[in-house]
Amino acid sequence: MTSNLLDPNDANHGVAKEATKKTTTKRGNSSYTKRADKAARIQSVIRVYWRTHSDRQMAEKAGCTHRTIASHRQKMEEAGEILPRIEESTQFIQPCLREVDTFAIEPAPENDKLYDPIREDDPAFLSLVEDIRVNGIINSIGVSADGYIFDGHRRFAAARHLGLDRLTIRIDPNISRLADRDAFIRRLRSCNEQRVKTTAEVMRESLVTMEPDTWQRMCDYRTSVSNVDGAEVFRLIGRKKRSQIVQKRGLADAIVKVVNDYYSKYGTTSDRKVFYLLLNLPGLLRNDVRKTPFANNDECYQDVTDLLTRLRLDGSIPFDAIVDETRPVVEWDTHRSVGPFITRELENLFSGYWRDLLQSQPNHVELLVEKNTVASALRKIAAKYTLPMTSGRGYSSLPPRKAMVDRFRASGKEKLIVIAVSDFDPEGQDIPNAFGLSLRDDFDIGPDELVIIKAALTHQQTQELDLHEGQMAKEDSSRYQRFVDAYGDRCWELEAIPTDTLREIVDGTIQRTIDMDAFRSEVEKQRQEQRELDKHRRSVRELLSDTDWGGELT
Repeated sequence: MTSNLLDPNDANHGVAKEATKKTTTKRGNSSYTKRADKAARIQSVIRVYWRTHSDRQMAEKAGCTHRTIASHRQKMEEAGEILPRIEESTQFIQPCLREVDTFAIEPAPENDKLYDPIREDDPAFLSLVEDIRVNGIINSIGVSADGYIFDGHRRFAAARHLGLDRLTIRIDPNISRLADRDAFIRRLRSCNEQRVKTTAEVMRESLVTMEPDTWQRMCDYRTSVSNVDGAEVFRLIGRKKRSQIVQKRGLADAIVKVVNDYYSKYGTTSDRKVFYLLLNLPGLLRNDVRKTPFANNDECYQDVTDLLTRLRLDGSIPFDAIVDETRPVVEWDTHRSVGPFITRELENLFSGYWRDLLQSQPNHVELLVEKNTVASALRKIAAKYTLPMTSGRGYSSLPPRKAMVDRFRASGKEKLIVIAVSDFDPEGQDIPNAFGLSLRDDFDIGPDELVIIKAALTHQQTQELDLHEGQMAKEDSSRYQRFVDAYGDRCWELEAIPTDTLREIVDGTIQRTIDMDAFRSEVEKQRQEQRELDKHRRSVRELLSDTDWGGELT
C-alpha cells in the first residue's frame, strides 16, 4: 500500500510544504477579503438607510441578521460616520454635542426653498471661510436627530469649501425632519431670524408660520411666482448631441495640456492662441486613425474650436480658460443689501488711485493693438506705464481715433507717438499706415507731430523668432500684391508669438520711446503718495467705525 505522506528526507518535501503553506495563505486571504466585502456592503446599507429603517429592515436589505446590523451601526455611531440613534420619548431631551464626519450630516433641502442659494464667490461667504480657517467653527452647527441641518448652512458650506473632514455638531433629539417636516421648517426659520434677507426670502418665511401644510404652501408659492405670463415662450425642438472624441483623442489631449499649462501661467486665452500653440508641437496629428498631420489651415482650426467646446463641457479644461471678447456680456454691480456694499467700499477705500506716470514725458504716447485677445495679454504692460491702449479689432473705427486725438490735444505735448501691435499679413502691415493717415488727414495732426512705430509683428521678427512656417497670404485681399512684392507670400498672426516674448518686445519698445529717468521719478512719487493714502485710509476707517448709522444695514 502506497503512503500519501511525504518522507521528510525526500527532496520534494520542502517544496510541497511551501506549496501547502501558500495554499493556506491564499485561502486565508480569500476568506478575509470576503469578510471585508461583506462588512463594506453592510456599512453601505447602514449609511443609506439609518435615518429611515430599523435594524431588521436594514438586515433584510444587507442579507444578514439584525444583530450584525446593530453591531456595525454602533461602531459607525462611535466613529462619527452616522448619528447616534435616540429612542423616542415624550419628555424633552437636552441637545448634545458630538464630533462626526462631515458627510454624516446633510443640508436641509427646504433651506434652498426658503432662502437663496449660497454663492461661493460672495465676499461675505469668502470672509466666513477665512474666519473658519483661522478660528474654526465657533458656534456648532445645529442638526436634527435624523442628521439634517437646521442651523448653520453657511458654516457647513464653508467647512466643505475648506475640505474639513470632521465637525462638532449640536444634535437636537427633539427635532426630526422626516418625522415632522413642518416643525423642522419652523425651527429652520427660527434659526435665521437675525439674517439679512431679501424681500422674496421674507415672503417665503411668512408662509412657514401659516398652518396647515407649511411645506406644500411654500412650494406652491415658489411655483406660482416663477410662472411667466404675457410673453411668447419659445419651445425647444430637438436635442443637442455631441459625439464622443475618438479619432482625435491625441489632438484633444494636446489641447488639454496646452490650455491648462497656459492658464496656470498667464490666465485666460483665446481659441486662436491655442491653435498657434498647437502648431509649435512637432508630430501632432489631426486624426489618429488617418494619421493626418496637424497643419496651419482652416480645417485644423475648426477642429480646435470644436474640441475646445467639448473639452470645456466635459470638464477637461476650465470654462473660464477661454475667452471670447468679441461677444461681451453686460452685468451690473448689484448687492443683496447695503451692508455688503459699505463693507466692500470701506475695505477698498482710496484703493483706486493711479498717478499719471507719463505726465513728465515730452511726448504723448499711446498703444494701438489690432486684436482684443492680444490687448488682454498686454494690459499689464500698458498699466505698468499708465499708457492708454486702444484695441482696434482690425481697422479701428472713427470714435477711437477721435478720442486719441482729443487726449493728445489735452496733454499739450510736442508729439503723438503711436506704438502699433498688429499681425504680419497684408492687413496687419496696412493698419499702422491707415491709422496714421487718418490722424494726419482727417484730424489735422501735423506730419512733424505724428510718429507711428510698429512694435510687432515685423518682417525681421518673423525671421529671427522661432515661429512655425506661417500661412499663405489671402489672395482676395486688396493689399495682397503689395505685401507679396515686399515680403513674400507667407504671413503670421500675433498669436504665433509666445506671450512672454510679445510682452518683452512691447515693453522694450516703450522703454526706448519714453524718457525712462522721468518715468522712474514719477514712480517714486507714486510710492510716496501711496504711503500718504494709507495714513488717510486708516484715519477715515477709525472715524467711520464710530459713526452711528441709525439702525441695521438691511
